[in-house]
Amino acid sequence: MFTKIGTITIGVSDQDKALDFYVHKLGFEKVDDQPMSETERWLEIALPGTQTHIMLGLRGQSGGNATGMTGFVLHADNIEETCATLKARGVTLTQELTTQPWGKWAQFADLDNNEFGIWAPAW
Repeated sequence: MFTKIGTITIGVSDQDKALDFYVHKLGFEKVDDQPMSETERWLEIALPGTQTHIMLGLRGQSGGNATGMTGFVLHADNIEETCATLKARGVTLTQELTTQPWGKWAQFADLDNNEFGIWAPAW
C-alpha cells in the first residue's frame, strides 16, 4: 500500500516569487525545477531532510484556485522562536501565537494568501 505522502500542491501566482519566499523566509530547499509547458514548470520544495515535497503550481493551472487555510500544519520545536524568526523575515502571521489545551498555535500566509498552521504540542 502507500508508503508516504510524496507531493502536495500549493497554488501560487508567480513561481519565482513563491520559490524565493519559501526558501529565504521559511527555510525550505528547492528539490526539483523542470519545465511542464511554455508557461509553467514543475517546481518542488521541501523542508531539509523530509520526504514530503510541496509543488508550487501556478494558480488556475496545476496549482488550483483556492486561497485561505490550506489545512497544512508545520510542526515547530520552539514555536516562540519560529514565530519571531518568521516576523523578522517579513512573514505575516494571520493568527498570533496562542496557547490552547492541545498546544501552541499560530498561522501565517504566503504571498498568495495560502495559510498554514504552526503547531507545538502541549505534551
